[in-house]
Amino acid sequence: AVSADNYGGQEPSRAVMEGRFQSWGISPGRKIVVYDKGGDWNATRLFHDLYYYGIPAEDIFILDGGLSKWQSLGGAISKETSPAPIRGTFLINKVREEVRVRLPEFMVASGDNVGNALVDALGVEYYYGEEKFFTRAGHVPNAILMPSTEFFNADKTFKSPEEIRNMATYLGIQPGQTVHSHCGGGGAASVPWFALQFIADYPNVKLYWESHREWLRDERGLPFWTYSAPQLQR
Repeated sequence: AVSADNYGGQEPSRAVMEGRFQSWGISPGRKIVVYDKGGDWNATRLFHDLYYYGIPAEDIFILDGGLSKWQSLGGAISKETSPAPIRGTFLINKVREEVRVRLPEFMVASGDNVGNALVDALGVEYYYGEEKFFTRAGHVPNAILMPSTEFFNADKTFKSPEEIRNMATYLGIQPGQTVHSHCGGGGAASVPWFALQFIADYPNVKLYWESHREWLRDERGLPFWTYSAPQLQR
């Protein structure tokens, strides 16, 4: 096992990412299993980034339920340091830009809730303004509350495709829409991104890496709703 604890959420250069992947022993065609403690977003965010930088989806796996489920099933664990892997040979030749959304497109999508669905993966307390994630409380206009924690069962495994599709349908999210998953800093949002695209088979799901961190720092003072409509802002 190779630890990605120091991976971080900031976007490094392509050369840095390539070197990092190689240091983890990643080579073309080699299968990659990603896990975290379970019921969390670290594994899905790393899955997204591996996929974004060109690794085929069929070569990336998430351990469903993470370390928690593994231990509950009697899986062995060790506190010994794993030996360094043989350096991999993976090269980043092309990124999958189609799985990311940038600020201009995200802004347009916020004003078009027919063709788009803005999924907010943070908790209720942030969405309705009880707590601030950064400088202001609330959510991007027309964002749909879909907390990342709702995608997991009690044992920290992912919910079934049918359950996830039912959740999305209940919230008015349709397969024909482009789904833009976001949160405070791009971590929690990777859970809806992964679940909707790779479990529920929604065809067009994007992750907004920069999320509220960029939206709230924009010099234009972009709107941020506290409740479900602008007239209900605090």
